[in-house]
Amino acid sequence: MGRRSIVVPFVARRPLDEGVRVIGARWLVAGCAVVAVGAGAVIAPQLLAVSPAATPSVVATPPTARVASASVSSVASTRPSIASTRPSASATSAPAPSTRPSGAPKDTRKGAALGRPFTVDGVVVVSAKHRVSAGYRPKVTGSAALVPEAQAAFGRLAGAVRKKGLRLQVVSGYRSYASQRALYAGLQRRFGRAYATKYVAIPGTSEHQTGLAVDLRSPSGRGTSFDRTKEWRWLRAHAHEYGFVLRYPKGKTGLTGIGYEPWHWRYVGVSHARAVRALGADVTLEEYLHVA
Repeated sequence: MGRRSIVVPFVARRPLDEGVRVIGARWLVAGCAVVAVGAGAVIAPQLLAVSPAATPSVVATPPTARVASASVSSVASTRPSIASTRPSASATSAPAPSTRPSGAPKDTRKGAALGRPFTVDGVVVVSAKHRVSAGYRPKVTGSAALVPEAQAAFGRLAGAVRKKGLRLQVVSGYRSYASQRALYAGLQRRFGRAYATKYVAIPGTSEHQTGLAVDLRSPSGRGTSFDRTKEWRWLRAHAHEYGFVLRYPKGKTGLTGIGYEPWHWRYVGVSHARAVRALGADVTLEEYLHVA
């Protein structure tokens, strides 16, 4: 009965002092006071019932990566997703403060936990120090064989390249643990273990297993000569706008454990890629994320 009461509108239309002047009876004032209290009892729970809607929810932003996520692993995050949280492709005049950890994050995964990659701020990190097991098999799609988010970003990047009259060719996208093992073994037989380890990741340490990495070439250059092509120079200048970074820059083998690979591009999401680029064209994920 209290919720159907129309006392509140009546009181709003007939101010208390007007009622007193018309009726002139003191007992009516007391009655109005009682009614006002009753109305408050009705209104209060209704206000409390809707108050949560007045507080907008805050959605944390990825990577996905995926990292992550050509094949990209979810990039953990406060972190954009690449993953995560899909980072916006548009630049802002006042970027939010970095949420990257100030200290070195610890990789505590063991045993079965290696079936999922180590992530920092939503960015997947796979290397000789941060391995994944053969059981890690992300779902990939598209011509570049990347995780869906990375494949979509690569499609946009490839479209921009074509508009410039340039051509990119995919050499390799996702590679399973077994495929990586076969590739490493073949190179080791031909050139020896030291060479194979420098240029091909040991199984379980390859970014290609994440579905977030793609190897590229152009009609005029591949391998180490790729960085002398117009296509590579375009990537160098614009890849971060689509969420990709040069994963193994020149002179950074001591940090990454991998030699210079101008062909290897890694999807981390637009927000992270822009942040990496802002620090420098040759900044590695190890430096950006403070991981050893």
